[in-house]
Amino acid sequence: MFRVHLKKNRKLNSLILASESPHRRQQLEQLGYEFEVRFPRIDETPRPLEEPSDLVHRLAVEKASKIAADFPNSVIIGSDQLGVLNNRVLAKPGTREEALKMLMKYPGNRVMFLTAVCLIAPEQSPIVHTIPTYITFRDFTLAEAERYLDLDQPLNCAGAFKSESRGTLLFSSIMSSDHTAIVGLPLLETVRLLRDFGINPLQSK
Repeated sequence: MFRVHLKKNRKLNSLILASESPHRRQQLEQLGYEFEVRFPRIDETPRPLEEPSDLVHRLAVEKASKIAADFPNSVIIGSDQLGVLNNRVLAKPGTREEALKMLMKYPGNRVMFLTAVCLIAPEQSPIVHTIPTYITFRDFTLAEAERYLDLDQPLNCAGAFKSESRGTLLFSSIMSSDHTAIVGLPLLETVRLLRDFGINPLQSK
């Protein structure tokens, strides 16, 4: 295990979450971290022949780096997540018709979700870890898929479902080294990295 050593007298101004996701924000809030939120504006278009693991890694780094450039004395958390089925990245459906088509590819199949977290501290290179989560879908019916869309309205969600909401009604199993990763931020790894930066809600100030 490594430990990050900041230069002597280097003061950390804040912890910043570089994400627009309300779910990632809630995850950190529930653990008692004090942090700010900034929205990184980056181009998330995949590069030609870019593998899903490379894409999610790059986007997590770019999100954190974008905010770190404006806040050099802060610790920045960047994260990205994408779903993969048959080595193809799952997009956001946008319409109900596309969402239904996407959902009906899942019964009996397994989808891999890759969740990358990147931490950048002052004068430190980005540290990135990616956690895979494997979701196996049960054999749900077309009627169940339609009802699910009525309830969760996941049109702007990659893969057309919300794992943090009623999407679990469609699952038969979840396999991951960190069950929190599927929500959007792998907390076990994030907490460990933050401790290495000296940020720990369990330590008295």
